[in-house]
Amino acid sequence: MSGQAPTRLDSIWGIRALRRLDGRSYAALVYHRFSGELKPGQERIDISPRRFSRQLRALRLLGFRPLDADTILAFHAGELASLPRRGVAITVDDAIADCVGPLLRHARWRPQLFVPTAELGGTAHWIDGEPVASWGQVAELAEAGVTIGSHTRHHRRLTRLGMDERGEELGGSLAELRERLPTVSAILAYPNGDHDDAVCRDAEAAGYAAAFTTEKGRNRVDTDRYRLRRVSVHGADGALAVLWKAITGEALPGWWLRLRRD
Repeated sequence: MSGQAPTRLDSIWGIRALRRLDGRSYAALVYHRFSGELKPGQERIDISPRRFSRQLRALRLLGFRPLDADTILAFHAGELASLPRRGVAITVDDAIADCVGPLLRHARWRPQLFVPTAELGGTAHWIDGEPVASWGQVAELAEAGVTIGSHTRHHRRLTRLGMDERGEELGGSLAELRERLPTVSAILAYPNGDHDDAVCRDAEAAGYAAAFTTEKGRNRVDTDRYRLRRVSVHGADGALAVLWKAITGEALPGWWLRLRRD
C-alpha cells in the first residue's frame, strides 16, 4: 500500500532498501581466509568455503550481479552512467593459500584478489604465519577470470613508512604484477585499510587508478576513487548477514549482533 510506514520486518530483511538498489551505487564485500578453522584470533576473518558458497547463492537468488574491476574503474572514471542493478563487488585480501580453491569455483563472480607480491609463496607474517599462495596459483586464478590487484609488496602499514619505502611498496608491487602476469588491474587494497592523504597521493603517483580502504559504506560515482569503501564479511556471518552488508555496505547493527549472541 502506497505511503505505508516501514515495519520492523522491512528493516530486518532489507526489502525496501533492496528495491532502491538502482545502479547509482554499489557495495564491496571483503574476505580474507577460507579455511573454516576459526583459529583463536582469526574468528572474524576466516569463513568456511561451504558458507562462502551459500552466501553467493543467496546473493544470486536475490538478483545481485557481480561487478568486475573494469566496470568499477569505468564507473568512477565517469565512463558509465550507471551500474547493473544490485551490483556487488567481491574482494579478497592477502592471497592466503586457502582462497585458491573457493575463488576458482566461483570465478564467475569476477572476484578481485589483492596480493602482497613479495610474500607470494611464503608465509603471512601478519596472520599467524599462514601459507600464502604462489605465483603459479595466482596466475591460475587470473586465467580463470579472477582479477588480480595489489596489496603492496610486504603487507606493511603504509602510513608508518617514509616516502621512499612507501613508493617501493606501491610502485614495486604494481611493477611485479605487470611483469609476472599477462593481465592485472591497477587497483590497490591498502593493507589493514591503512591510509591517509599522503598515501592516497602516492598511490595515484605510483600508477593506480583506484584503491580500496576498509571504511564502510556504499560507493557512488563521486566517492574518492582512492578511498573506495568496503565492508568485511566475518566468520559468523550467514547468508542474511551478507545480504544486509551487500545492501547497505555497513556492518551489522547492534541489535542483530545481540540476537546472535543470545
